Amino acid sequence: MQLSKLSLCLLGLSLSACSTHVVKNNTNQDVAQRAVQGINALYEYPSFDYRGQVRVQLNKTHQEQRNSKDAATPQLDPTVEKKLEQYLKQQKIQLTPVQKKELYQTLAQQNSSNFNSFVGMGADVVQSILNDMQIQYDGTVNYRQKMASFNIETIYKKPNLSVEMRIPTVIDFNEYKFYAQIFSLIPYLARPEDQHKYAYYDFSKFKNEISRVDTKAFVEFLKQSGATSYILSPTEQIETLKLGAAEKQLGGVEKIRLNTSLEELLLQANLYSSINREYFVNSVLGLNPSTLEKISGEYETGAKKPLNESTAEDTHVNSAEEASDAMYKLYDAVNKTAYAIHKENDTQPEESEKDAIDYANTATEIAQADQYEDEEESAEADDEYDNGDVDDESEDVEKILTEQQCQDLAKTKLNTRFGDVEYCDYHYEIDVLSTQPEKSSLFDKEYIKKNAEISAKFATFGNKDHLVDANAFKQLWIQHQADIDASLPPKSQRNPMLVDLVLDGKGRAVKVDYDIGMDLGELNRKLNVKFDMQFLNYGNASKVDSQALKEAKSFAEIFNGSLIGAAVGGFTKRLPDSSGQTYVSLNERLDRLAEQVFLQTNAYDQTYKAVFIAELTAKKPDLVKRYSAQDLQEIATVYAYSYSDEAVYNPKGAALKQIEALKKKHHLEDDHQYDDTLGNRVNGIVTDAMKSKQNVLDIQKLQKQYKTTEAIFAQYYMQQFEAENTVEKEQRAEFLKTVNVLSKTYTAFKKNKFNDQLVAGLNEDSVEFIDYDLFKKVYQALSDAQLK
Repeated sequence: MQLSKLSLCLLGLSLSACSTHVVKNNTNQDVAQRAVQGINALYEYPSFDYRGQVRVQLNKTHQEQRNSKDAATPQLDPTVEKKLEQYLKQQKIQLTPVQKKELYQTLAQQNSSNFNSFVGMGADVVQSILNDMQIQYDGTVNYRQKMASFNIETIYKKPNLSVEMRIPTVIDFNEYKFYAQIFSLIPYLARPEDQHKYAYYDFSKFKNEISRVDTKAFVEFLKQSGATSYILSPTEQIETLKLGAAEKQLGGVEKIRLNTSLEELLLQANLYSSINREYFVNSVLGLNPSTLEKISGEYETGAKKPLNESTAEDTHVNSAEEASDAMYKLYDAVNKTAYAIHKENDTQPEESEKDAIDYANTATEIAQADQYEDEEESAEADDEYDNGDVDDESEDVEKILTEQQCQDLAKTKLNTRFGDVEYCDYHYEIDVLSTQPEKSSLFDKEYIKKNAEISAKFATFGNKDHLVDANAFKQLWIQHQADIDASLPPKSQRNPMLVDLVLDGKGRAVKVDYDIGMDLGELNRKLNVKFDMQFLNYGNASKVDSQALKEAKSFAEIFNGSLIGAAVGGFTKRLPDSSGQTYVSLNERLDRLAEQVFLQTNAYDQTYKAVFIAELTAKKPDLVKRYSAQDLQEIATVYAYSYSDEAVYNPKGAALKQIEALKKKHHLEDDHQYDDTLGNRVNGIVTDAMKSKQNVLDIQKLQKQYKTTEAIFAQYYMQQFEAENTVEKEQRAEFLKTVNVLSKTYTAFKKNKFNDQLVAGLNEDSVEFIDYDLFKKVYQALSDAQLK
């Protein structure tokens, strides 16, 4: 009876143990699932707010600290010093003890000033800044409104410096605009009235691409991708922790820790994206074969369109670049010919040619002699190599070594010739003689290579029509565990990463903390990044200030008139517009309009009226609607007269009487009745266009007098040159000769036939008549006038 009771007890304990074991596994799986569900809550509510902070710590390793202490008194390695002593003795180089000491110290200092030490000094500065900087952020996500905001705030405080700035940004997929308060960085670069405003970039040109995205499929892809790190992690990497007081205040009821490495997470993400790449492109982005064919057709149609107006208008810009390039080529050719050939006035052409032939013969003889010596040295080296202590087996690797052979040499360090060491280092970055074990890192060549190989293998498992979810991905991961382990550094060399996830009573993520440690072996530094994020107000997120967005201006507009406008104007002018064409700002468009009209009319008032109406339409369309075309023409006429310089436009007689009548008609008799900003702005655009195009008009006048392009170039160059310089009578012939060469140079450039011989006839006296800036100016004027 006693025995039977004991047996039953043992059976009970056994069953209890088995039950406990099963529960433990299930519990761990449940923890992973709860973590996944908590993160996925971010996609299942219509909106939420978030906030957090980033803390970065960059610290020296113990090795770097020791190096810093030793750097004050660098010493040569004893073995190196001994060999150096032997070398000096063999070469019979006599140095005093003081001289030797100074030499050795200099060499030791040179050795210590390696790349790591040099970069390390920069790392000290970065370390000081990062460790003292506070970074905070917050924002909101609203799926229903298709909007999200992100606001970043940085604080840097030292006893003698305090910097604090906040940069709000918003992205709106309804209006297809990205907003940023760019002047939060440097407010004084903006106009006072714009310092608080958003600037926006219109990305509606991508509207078709965005509309093709399958939103549901995209969300599911994100969910499964985020789940992989928990689904794949082994039991020992996931655990539950006790909640802290701060976490309880956020509503947390459970804390789950994922203890992994940065390398593992990156490899998981890389392989998951590889296996689903075709699906993502085809089913999520909607770039299936038929869509791609349609896009390709649209592109080809656009490419075959004739030269449009905007392209033609760029001629002026292109001609300026072409003229500048030609000027530098001319300058180079003149210096290689005029100065080089004629540097000795008494040298005759025949003598120069003879000297050149002699030089060529001498050079050939020297080259042949050098080649012969090299061949002899090479033969001697081969003999010496063959008679050395190296085994015959290594003769095959003298000329080239495989990567494996270099790795073997690094392991055994046997029969390592100097050439082998350099070869392995140059071709494979393998230090054959290194006695230190190589640290594996994210940027290790071997690590990158193995990652690429396994990514290519996983890519073959995908299907363009079906998503490989996290569970299916786990099965493939297990099947190829050996290859995956081989592509990862040893566990002891991986960069640790902790992810602490806090869930509330509804199983939603309310806080996620990332703790990443990286060993920057190259810099002898360790980097620690802590990235904390809180999620709150599920389904009831804060609202984005819609009024502030309504008051926003485009980047081009908000920069206009500010100090920063000149610096970034070129960039803002070249942003693409919604039609896919290169975006041209209003300023640039008006400049082109003014140039075009002035070239056609050669009249200030007509150019002014065209630009005035365009500007008025752009800035005050409601005002334009209220007047007839005739009224607008009359108003523009009055403005042209009122804001023009008398030397440029000064109508008299009947024209002036008409303007005075129009003033009364449109109530433009008093200064306060004018928009000074508008009037002066249009006048500035017109006068600038007149100046830039006057050269072209001058060329067009010369076309009526001279038949050839060369004659036009020569005449215009002479006019411009003599307007600023005096040419003496005895210099006239040389001046005309130089101008003739320059005119031929222009046509040669236009036909892509320019060579140095075209200017070979010039001498030092001729060069006095070459004004390179003037050459560029004339070159551009003829190019703008389309003369070849």
